[in-house]
Amino acid sequence: MIHDTNKDKDLRDRLLAVDLLRELKVSYTYKELSKMLGLQESLLCRYVNGTTIPSEQQARDLINKVANKGFVSKFFYTRIRTFSDSFIDTSELLHFPSMLKILLENRLSRFLEADKVIGVASNGIPFATIVSIILGKPLIVVKKHKDSIHLSYVEESIKESDGVVSSIYLRKDFISKTDKILIVDDVMRTGKTLITTANLVKKGGATVLGALVIVAKKGISINDIPLEVVFEL
Repeated sequence: MIHDTNKDKDLRDRLLAVDLLRELKVSYTYKELSKMLGLQESLLCRYVNGTTIPSEQQARDLINKVANKGFVSKFFYTRIRTFSDSFIDTSELLHFPSMLKILLENRLSRFLEADKVIGVASNGIPFATIVSIILGKPLIVVKKHKDSIHLSYVEESIKESDGVVSSIYLRKDFISKTDKILIVDDVMRTGKTLITTANLVKKGGATVLGALVIVAKKGISINDIPLEVVFEL
């Protein structure tokens, strides 16, 4: 994580507060925001338009209100879409990066010792990227193909739902025996992809610290992997 001086942190908080307001303005009117946040509509308008920015105290108060677990969770929960073919769409969550950062920060206290973050291609990568930025740790992407015959990979097989067996790959030069790895994925339906990725990490000699999943079906658990699920459907 970034180590700020007090002055740096104050400025970052003030700018973050403006970003949060701009994202919230997509979904709420100034009147609704005024009621939610306890600030005058005219003042909120000036913040959103960039005419001025909140004071340090106003910024902290605003961030704390948005970071309230009930508020931020409800905000995102209503933006997860499910379809009759079992597809779970988390794409809209990425439209609110500052809000999403706050949501995920509240879920990462168990994994602060992670040395690296692994994202599973392809839908899990944006969420893994945000987590790596929050933690200030390198991001590694697990893919379903090799980028080059001149690179060395760790490989693990995964059985797809239609019975077809495919493989996932992790670059050997990106992982070491001293690494504690946090796996991040967007959706967990059966747990197969997560278990296979964990086996891939272990095959590379590293330790699986845990996994963060944005959405998982209710009742799914995975043995031996500390699991943090943001939303259950």
